[in-house]
Amino acid sequence: MHTPFLAAVELPFLQEIVLLFALSLLLTYLCSRLKLLPIVGFLLAGVVVGPSALGLVEDEALIGQLAEVGVILLLFTIGIEFSLERLGRIARLVFGAGGLQVALSLVVVTAILAVLGVDWRMGLFTAGLVTLSSTTIVLTVLGDRNESGTPAGQFMLAILIFQDLAIIGMVLLMPLLSGEGGSIGQILMSLGKAIIIVAGVVIAARKVVPWVLERVASTGRSELFVLTIALVCLGIAWITSLVGVSLALGAFLAGLVVSESRYSTLAFSEMLPFRTIFNAIFFVSVGMLMDVGFVYDNLLLVLAVSALVFALKTGITAVSVRLQGYPLRVALPVGIALAQVGEFSFVLERSGAAIGLTPAGLGVAGGQVFIAVTVVLMLVTPLLM
Repeated sequence: MHTPFLAAVELPFLQEIVLLFALSLLLTYLCSRLKLLPIVGFLLAGVVVGPSALGLVEDEALIGQLAEVGVILLLFTIGIEFSLERLGRIARLVFGAGGLQVALSLVVVTAILAVLGVDWRMGLFTAGLVTLSSTTIVLTVLGDRNESGTPAGQFMLAILIFQDLAIIGMVLLMPLLSGEGGSIGQILMSLGKAIIIVAGVVIAARKVVPWVLERVASTGRSELFVLTIALVCLGIAWITSLVGVSLALGAFLAGLVVSESRYSTLAFSEMLPFRTIFNAIFFVSVGMLMDVGFVYDNLLLVLAVSALVFALKTGITAVSVRLQGYPLRVALPVGIALAQVGEFSFVLERSGAAIGLTPAGLGVAGGQVFIAVTVVLMLVTPLLM
């Protein structure tokens, strides 16, 4: 007679997880031998196991949910590394170069699509997708090369921060673009409310979180410390999400709050292994979205759009940096580094698809071109950097 403890327990998703990690490990090892970033291996693993290739993973919804957790942990650890004091030091770059890069990208891409006959609403939505760059890829390369403190590294970080902040406005604007939202005045009111509540959360947390961490750290119990850090990360992310702010940005704010504590280095080291695991899952999930058959049938289109996006983003970002008074030898590397499409673009694209917005208004085909271009640019950007 079997006892409940010894009874077999079925975990339908366990096979998929094992396959993902096994293939990711193999391809990442091969990439390391070729001096490529692990991210390249994760993306390739996703393409291989995805439904359009070997079809080894069936529960795509689970992978997507795990990927969202990965983005949250990534932004949380970035926030810990990037203190409020440091943010203040480069505030001019964040709102100067970052604001200019986002504004120019939105205007230029929307104008190009309008000339091609795309409705301005779909054009502006597509421009938002193109504008955002990959925080994960850029910061990983900078960290590996110890270039975060260089002028180019500071510009990259500043522009990425502004892009992450701009997501709030983009998400709030989407219902208006789809015809399902209220007036512009209502959108602005919602944005103002979100900013006020986020500021309130950060101010309150700065008073409470360091005090809590001091008490927990004094116990000398690492498990208590890890649980407290996880609660701070997920709790602040959840609170800010209640007012329309993305979970990922909420996690970034939580990291900034933790960075004010003298235990920020310990918190970062405790969360780093979890971030690595979930980042692998995120990039694998991105690769899984790509339809290999569609890319094969439309290879020239995918390559042409990839080249166009790369050229536009490189040029616009380089111009934004040059207008801040920096030479081309700083501006051009920043432009190349930020020329890919970022992970938050997927979050935005999924949200838009739910209310009828698609890249360039092309429906399913537009979504597949967007995914293919994103994967291509994510693969080549580390090489170009």
